[in-house]
Amino acid sequence: MNRLLDDEDREYYKPLISKMFDLVPDTMSRKIPAANVQQAFGIDMVLQELNKKKFWKILCVGCREDTAYEYLTKLGYFIIGIDPDINCDLHAFYKQTDDVFDVIFSISVIEHVKDDEEFIDEICKLLKPGGLAILTCDFKADYRKGDPLISPDFRFYTELDLGNRLRTIIEKNNCIYTDDPNWYGKPDFQLDGFNYNFATLMFRKSIYV
Repeated sequence: MNRLLDDEDREYYKPLISKMFDLVPDTMSRKIPAANVQQAFGIDMVLQELNKKKFWKILCVGCREDTAYEYLTKLGYFIIGIDPDINCDLHAFYKQTDDVFDVIFSISVIEHVKDDEEFIDEICKLLKPGGLAILTCDFKADYRKGDPLISPDFRFYTELDLGNRLRTIIEKNNCIYTDDPNWYGKPDFQLDGFNYNFATLMFRKSIYV
C-alpha cells in the first residue's frame, strides 16, 4: 500500500469516484479529475480497515474540501475533522486532546505542512495500538530542495523522504509500514507545468508497548 497511484488505479476506482459524484457533487465539481484517485484510495483503505472492527474512532487531518471526509460522513461514519481553515491544525489538536484513534487519514495535506516531521510524529502519537494511518502526498522522484514548487506546497516528496527521513520518525513511534514500499514509476500527473505523481503512505502502530 506504500506506492505510487497511477492510471490503473484511476480505472479501478471509476465506480467509487462515480459514487463520490453522487454523494458530494458540489465539492467533486471543484476537483481536478485525475487527482480524485487519491481520495478514492483513502476511502477504500478506510472502509477496508473499518470492516475489521466493531468500534472505531476516526480522525481526518485536513478535512476542508476533502471529498474522502465528506463521502465517509455522508455514509454515516462519525469522523472528527480538523483543518486550520475551520477549527485548528494538527499540532493545536494534538496539544489539546486526550483521544487516540483507530484510523487517521490525511489526503494530499502533508506537502502543505511546513514541519512535516512534527506532523508525522503527532499522527503516530494519536494512533491507538493497532491503529492505521493513511496518507497521500505529491511525489517527484527527482525533486531537490530549492527546486520550483507548486504553491502552496513546501516540497515534493521523494523516496528518500518517505523511505528514510519520515520512516525514522514512524519507527521511533513504534509504528511500521503496512508493506514493503515501492515508490517507483514515471510521472503521470500534470499541473501548472509540473509533472509528478501521487504517493501513498500507510503505517500501523504496534499493539505491543
